Amino acid sequence: MSPTSGTSAVGAAPATARRKEFSPERMAKFHEYAEEYPNKRSALMMVLRLAEEEFGSVTDEAMEIVASLCNVSVAHVQGMVTFYTHFKRPFHGKHRFMVCATLMCALENNTDAALNQIKAKLGIKAGEITHDGLFSCEKVECLADCDKPPVVQKDNEHFCSMKGPVLEAYLDKLLKEAGKTSADYLGKGALKMDTRVQYIPSSYNFAGETETGARKSEDKNPYTKAGEGNMTTRIPAPLATPLSVPVADGVNATSAPSNGRSGHDAAGGPPGADGAHGAYGGHEANGVNASNGKNGAKHG
Repeated sequence: MSPTSGTSAVGAAPATARRKEFSPERMAKFHEYAEEYPNKRSALMMVLRLAEEEFGSVTDEAMEIVASLCNVSVAHVQGMVTFYTHFKRPFHGKHRFMVCATLMCALENNTDAALNQIKAKLGIKAGEITHDGLFSCEKVECLADCDKPPVVQKDNEHFCSMKGPVLEAYLDKLLKEAGKTSADYLGKGALKMDTRVQYIPSSYNFAGETETGARKSEDKNPYTKAGEGNMTTRIPAPLATPLSVPVADGVNATSAPSNGRSGHDAAGGPPGADGAHGAYGGHEANGVNASNGKNGAKHG
């Protein structure tokens, strides 16, 4: 995690304390989501979008605020952020190129074609960022529109069939808007993005997590009152297996099957005191799933 307090490096401004909530404007939007969704936890993805708007990316500080607002642990928030590739993180460039690398786009080298063009213009491969932090590139999972490969997203823009002259013209347009040329990046040394997940102290676990393994109740669960209803997953009792409790022909664990001796003899099972033993012997000897002596005799 980023430092929370103390002094910064010599010559730099003192480090500021971490913020505890969003700006008033985005807090108002958060309260709208809280009213719209059944509980605050359900609004997590939308609140993370507010964090992107507030901080420019989902920072560690932003995740702490989101966790507090949505009544979940910071680890839960980070799990969401690291699972979905569309959330912008501090290690990404100002402009992110996300190139679909799943099967439908990868066929016929469509993914590689788009990545090679980006590298030829910006000097970065998948997983890299330009030295000035302006552009980054990465492979991502399916972006939909599988019939129009390759699919590429740049920030919040979505493009289909993005290769060849179309991608070339778009890259030139971006460079011109930024006052840059390919010469500013080619051979200048791209940087590898550090996507490692940071350590989160256990003290960020929310109240009740260590007591029950999950929240006891949601603050806005429409089916239970506050503080009522245990939401911990219950594991049902183990089911009896067919071998311990035969189920065919109404045979159970305590009753003896009819005509058990014929089942023992015909099935060729090992010696036993009752027909059930003969039935399992018939199962082993002939591969027939005989559940009692009568079936053992029939199939033996």
